[in-house]
Amino acid sequence: MKRYKILTAAVAAAGLSGASAMAQFSYQNGDLLAAFGNGGGTDVIVNLGSISSFQQGVGNTWDLSSVLTSVFGSVNSGLYWSVFGVNDQSIGYDHTITQGDPNTLWATIGRSNPANQTHAPLIQGNSSSFQLPVGDIESIGNITSPGQAAPGLIVDFSPGIEEVSSSVGNYSTDMSSPYSGNFAGDWYYNVLNHGVGVSDLYQNDPSTPRASYLGNFGLDSGGVLTFSPTPEPSTWAMIGSGLLVLFALRRRNQFNR
Repeated sequence: MKRYKILTAAVAAAGLSGASAMAQFSYQNGDLLAAFGNGGGTDVIVNLGSISSFQQGVGNTWDLSSVLTSVFGSVNSGLYWSVFGVNDQSIGYDHTITQGDPNTLWATIGRSNPANQTHAPLIQGNSSSFQLPVGDIESIGNITSPGQAAPGLIVDFSPGIEEVSSSVGNYSTDMSSPYSGNFAGDWYYNVLNHGVGVSDLYQNDPSTPRASYLGNFGLDSGGVLTFSPTPEPSTWAMIGSGLLVLFALRRRNQFNR
């Protein structure tokens, strides 16, 4: 698993003091974003990279302790967060991302019990009905682009991380009551997790009856976000082989008694 230590105290200080509308990352179609809010004046948006790496089963870790502490004080139940992305084929798309429908979207569903995976969502609606939540996600990503707000409303915290005033952003607006975490009421499922916890990442492709599970994100009490991919087929084969060996040994021991 790769580990990216992307925040330091020095970078944090520089980012907080240099309030600028020139964001250090510009949202690209096909990027997966993690966003954090608490209904207050500032949201945090993190660019996690291309969706293709998550489809390929690459596990990563992002240390967000400095930014979450500086903006929200701590990682607790008052903090809500989610991970989401789109690869909108109507505006040019990343060809490395596999999807059957141009309005496919990727989003997390928070676990009520961190140890139990959520049920894969049923795909409700068709490609045209997915256009609204796809547009909501794009609007959240686009606010990180340079020149989208007056100086001071988008603050560069560090490369790949922006502090965005909720007065110009759509994340808290789309996730707060009465929408309850489902992209301004345009999506069928609550994508949020609250504070420390685990959220499952699904690929929601309108061309399939049920969403595909890609793995899970976990946020710990220190503000470290970790993606754990679903085991690849070869991994499941190894697990299956191991279970067969254990079963055979157990059977042999029973016959030898």
